[in-house]
Amino acid sequence: MLPRAMGILFRAAQAADAARLVSLAAELGYPTTNAELEVRLARLLAEPGHVVFVAEEAGELLGWIHAQEFHSLASPPAGLVTGLVVTAARRRGGLGRGLLEAVEGWARARSLDVLRLRVNKKRRGARAFYERLGFQRTKEQLQYTKLLSATVARRSRRASARGRASSRV
Repeated sequence: MLPRAMGILFRAAQAADAARLVSLAAELGYPTTNAELEVRLARLLAEPGHVVFVAEEAGELLGWIHAQEFHSLASPPAGLVTGLVVTAARRRGGLGRGLLEAVEGWARARSLDVLRLRVNKKRRGARAFYERLGFQRTKEQLQYTKLLSATVARRSRRASARGRASSRV
C-alpha cells in the first residue's frame, strides 16, 4: 500500500476493482465491459513486469494508472505508462501527479532509469500536464493497428459507428 495524500489512498489495484475501473476506461476513450476489463486486469496483475495503481477516496476509485517494464534491443529498459486517467470531476487536483509518483517509485524499485509515455496529439491538456511534471517530448510518430480477430474488428467498427453518430448530434 502507498501512503495517503490529500485524503486519497494510492494503492495497487486488486481484481475486485475491475468493475469500478470500467467507467474510468470509458472516460479515457476506451469503452469496455466489466467482463473484458476483469480478464485484462487479472492478466496484468499476474504479470510481474506490469503494475496498476488506483486513487481511492472513501471507497470510490477516482483514477488509475497502468505501467509496464519496456524492453527493447534498441534502447535501455524503461518504465512505460500505458494508461492514466482521473475522473473528469477530480482533474487538476493532484491525483494524476500522485498516480505518476506511485509509478515512478515502482520504476525506481525495479532499477528502471527512464519513464516513458505516449499521449494523443489532440490531448493538449494532458501534454501540458506531463510537461509540467518534467516529461520531455522526444519524438512524434504514427501508430498503426492491424486487427487480428474478427470479434475485435466487429467491436471496433461498432465503436467507430457510435462515435460518428454521436459527433453528428
